[in-house]
Amino acid sequence: MAMYSIRKFAPIAGKSALLAERARSLAGIYAQNGARARVARVIAGDDAGQIYVIVSVDDSKTMMHIWEKTQTHPAFQKLLEDHEIEPAGSGSGPDVYRTVHGQVQPGYPVILMREYTISRDRLDDALGLMPELDALVQRHAGHLLAAVPVFSGDMGRLIVGYYHKSAAHLGDNIDGVGTSAEFRAIVAKAASFGSLTRSRVLHNV
Repeated sequence: MAMYSIRKFAPIAGKSALLAERARSLAGIYAQNGARARVARVIAGDDAGQIYVIVSVDDSKTMMHIWEKTQTHPAFQKLLEDHEIEPAGSGSGPDVYRTVHGQVQPGYPVILMREYTISRDRLDDALGLMPELDALVQRHAGHLLAAVPVFSGDMGRLIVGYYHKSAAHLGDNIDGVGTSAEFRAIVAKAASFGSLTRSRVLHNV
């Protein structure tokens, strides 16, 4: 099991480049303190145009330890001061998740992220589909990650992330996997456990 958090930032018009720079600085601070960090722009779907800072660690104890170190880091304090002087956008989060299938894949810059509304009493049924889905995705050179919220305003969700090597790789898999009979059969089973409510594509920046 791994833990990860997501901070979301919506840019002010004309400040996108500055917001991305600050997001990369924030990710760098977390990386200096021992976390894995990704900065990605939502290029399609829900939250399109926003920037996500995704921080992942191996367990919750490590996550909280790194959070404490980050809050007192001089560079983090400087980011807060810069935001007060010249805002570049509005932020929310972090929401925190724990993985329930698969592993975080830092080397894959594109993620198709799909969110399902699901009650906890049906979660094990849905997770029972993950090995079959993962095997299908891996045959097309992708990777799969599933996670559930730990701290969030919406706890009744299952997050499924599909990792890709590039936007072109994502396009290939939408054609090769997303339209296949095997994938449609898995989706049909999943529909009896929960409902797909949101989808987005993230690309590292």
